[in-house]
Amino acid sequence: MTFTIDFNQLARVAKLVALLGFLLPWVTVSCSGTEILTATGLQLMTGEPQLAGPLAGMAESQQRDDAEPSIVVIAAFAIAAIGLLVGLMTRGRAAATTMLAAALLAAGLSYFSIENMRQEMRRELASETSQQAPEENPFFSADQQRQMSQAVASSIRVVEEEGYYLTLGALLLSALFALLTLFTRRTTPETS
Repeated sequence: MTFTIDFNQLARVAKLVALLGFLLPWVTVSCSGTEILTATGLQLMTGEPQLAGPLAGMAESQQRDDAEPSIVVIAAFAIAAIGLLVGLMTRGRAAATTMLAAALLAAGLSYFSIENMRQEMRRELASETSQQAPEENPFFSADQQRQMSQAVASSIRVVEEEGYYLTLGALLLSALFALLTLFTRRTTPETS
């Protein structure tokens, strides 16, 4: 009696864990160490991040007007879910190939979504800083006001949280298991 590991099943379980990771916190945005926004993967998909820290009491209507759903996060979730569904409906190498492609694509989109968010925030803050004409201020010159605005913009941080790392790690693990399925020579008929 020999014991064989079904890597396709492990890839499916990893993909399911990755999908559950979208329900956990994905990012925290902070300014000078003070949290100002948190979001799960699901909240990024719906465009409803939660204000945190001193902004937590801000009116919800104003918050909803500013946030937009992240198309990239939606695409990552959809590709991971479709990959899992197709992986459940097919068997053997076809399932492994589908799950490998879907896992790698979803992992790449997940990574890109956070990097894109980080770059968009920097661009938006930089454009607001350059477009605003400094107000008359007896304490600071126009140049000093621009420098302070740039300092504030550079202190904004986007930090990845456990849900993001769980999703990304599980997707990469799913890809690894699917790859192992493709490179494992089977001595028995494909039944997984």
